[in-house]
Amino acid sequence: MQDFSQYPLTGWYPGHMLKAGKEMRGILSLVDLVVELIDARAPLSSRNPNLRSMLEQRPFIMVANKTDLAQPAVSKAWEAWFTAQGERIFLLDSRRIANVRGLTELWRRIVMEHRALRGAVRPLVRPVRIMIAGIPNIGKSTLVNHLHEKNKAQVGPKPGVTRQNQWISLEGGVELLDTPGILWPRITTKRHELLLALLGSLKEELVEPSLLAEFLWSELVRLKAPVNWPDLGSSSCPTSITECLENLARRRGLLRSGGVLDVERAAIALIKDYRDGKLGRISFERPPSTPPTF
Repeated sequence: MQDFSQYPLTGWYPGHMLKAGKEMRGILSLVDLVVELIDARAPLSSRNPNLRSMLEQRPFIMVANKTDLAQPAVSKAWEAWFTAQGERIFLLDSRRIANVRGLTELWRRIVMEHRALRGAVRPLVRPVRIMIAGIPNIGKSTLVNHLHEKNKAQVGPKPGVTRQNQWISLEGGVELLDTPGILWPRITTKRHELLLALLGSLKEELVEPSLLAEFLWSELVRLKAPVNWPDLGSSSCPTSITECLENLARRRGLLRSGGVLDVERAAIALIKDYRDGKLGRISFERPPSTPPTF
């Protein structure tokens, strides 16, 4: 695996994330269930390591979103792995309405089961309150909009669209709190940071496209991903990122003045192809052989 540790960390942690994290901790006392959206392509890297310490015995479920971009067999393996650790997890493609149906009823059932286990005897006369959390650009607002026909949550392709808490009423006596996407204060490895950037959870300007494209290429090589390389101008997997980008620029006619291959635009094109799903379904992480330490 290629070593990217030579590159410095960006240290990106904007003030609104710090504020949102504090507000999330303060409002937890009002909710009955916490739902964390994670990315099915990188379930461990997209989990907030600080979230579980805030829960204080509240019921919790993970929703692995963007399964349409991950390898189905790997996602199923993750589902089995988390379940074996006693974790609740639901695999989701939030863009498909059919896949979203039943989620609120599942969440409501978890809350009622938790109340029964704690010996609650009085019926819940108020709506069930659910907090939905996750890293930036994980698809929270898209999911909320599918759950709520009036589309009250803003949706956009960039991290940070939801900038404040939003209470949204759903059918079936459920109130959903959509929270801003937040990261944790310190990401410790460059590979982790680059993976989050590739998934779209970091601000676009923080990582040069050439570096992000190199990271993507190295991951495709590591995973032996079944990419249709001829579509990218190469007969087989390129032996270097330079060869990859030059072949792609040549294939798509990406030229600078004087007919020079524009590898910068090629890098942007490669990243976009990946994010649009044109490189195929790719999972960057496999379940480890040892139990997690969260």
